[in-house]
Amino acid sequence: MLKMSACIGNLTGMRKWRRKYYDIFSSFYDWVIKAHSKDARERLREFLIEKAELTSGMRVLDLCTGTGSVAVKVKELYPDLSVFGLDFSMGMLRKAKSKRGDVFWVLGSAAGMPFKDEVFDVVFCSHAFYELKGKEKYWALGEVKRVLKKGGRFLLMEHEVPKNGFIRFLYYIRILSMGFGDGLDFVKRELDVLRLFFPYVTRLSSPTGKSKLIIGEKR
Repeated sequence: MLKMSACIGNLTGMRKWRRKYYDIFSSFYDWVIKAHSKDARERLREFLIEKAELTSGMRVLDLCTGTGSVAVKVKELYPDLSVFGLDFSMGMLRKAKSKRGDVFWVLGSAAGMPFKDEVFDVVFCSHAFYELKGKEKYWALGEVKRVLKKGGRFLLMEHEVPKNGFIRFLYYIRILSMGFGDGLDFVKRELDVLRLFFPYVTRLSSPTGKSKLIIGEKR
């Protein structure tokens, strides 16, 4: 299998400016995250991976992988697993591939994944799902369900609503950027929405209380 593949048909409908933005942002994305979060992101990744209950022989997908931080950490902790990272930005994937060459980095759309049915045991998506616009979020959930094996788990991590007033304002700006009304509506109903795709859904808070983890199981 090639370690860099493309799903061109699914990419053409995306806004070119979004891809261009992330291609450029990839050059300093890790620096920004490190400066902002210090070691918090590392602890969050460990918390996320721990809750996946990974075991030998599993096949894992990191959805909207960006520069590959979660996928790289999974491979570091579980070298025998088959780990895939999917993103629509070639710039992000190039950065990810420079970190680790034994992960399968795939160029493609979360709303139309270039994978067969029921091929993954676990799908992660960390602090990226809310970036999907409008119906893309629902299409992506359908795709996650499709590519997960029976008994597979989807682990979605996102920010909690911040307590600090200014940070909360920036949070809502981000949510509104997904589309006026749609973003806020999804956040308010996210558990109900996930239950449309996964019969068993649980919600956890991160150790810091600043992020939430929603786990959907396919049964």
